[in-house]
Amino acid sequence: MKKLLSIFVCISMTLLAASCGGGGTKATKDVAVIGPDTLITAEAASSAAGVKLGMTEDSVVNDGSARSVTYVPQTLGAADPVSVRIEQFSDSLTTTQVWNDYENTRVHRSDMEFVSGIGEDCYIAYPFIHVYDRGCYIRISAGSGNSEGQKKMLISLAKQAVTVLEANVSAEAAEDAAGNIIK
Repeated sequence: MKKLLSIFVCISMTLLAASCGGGGTKATKDVAVIGPDTLITAEAASSAAGVKLGMTEDSVVNDGSARSVTYVPQTLGAADPVSVRIEQFSDSLTTTQVWNDYENTRVHRSDMEFVSGIGEDCYIAYPFIHVYDRGCYIRISAGSGNSEGQKKMLISLAKQAVTVLEANVSAEAAEDAAGNIIK
């Protein structure tokens, strides 16, 4: 009887574990979590700003589904800070949910301007450039202005971020994660 009960428990556990897998898509364990300080390094931020920038005391901050970093000038008041935020798909956040966050932010900004050639979708709504690419939402700020120089700096930083993202996250991984929530 003990043997029969053990077999029944094993079968039940196996079926229970199989039913928890979600939509049958691949897990995102093979995809590296990309930090905002990887997308834009302190050196890249410094180059764009034209002055030496370094991380704030908080370094990389996790705020729920996103991570952010802020680079500040080493000499107080020498330049505006540069902030980088990334929301990336995961086992608990689908690419569709990330897209919805990106799109919901855009819809509320009537003053936004689309930018072509960066990621899957990109727009500027000062003081940020917003990029959606490969299941990730990247938001970069580099000051509060809206001049042509500010626009060029934001575009340059966004291109750098997308290059790093695409080197680390395959399009296939993002596609596989479209319905990956573990239920």
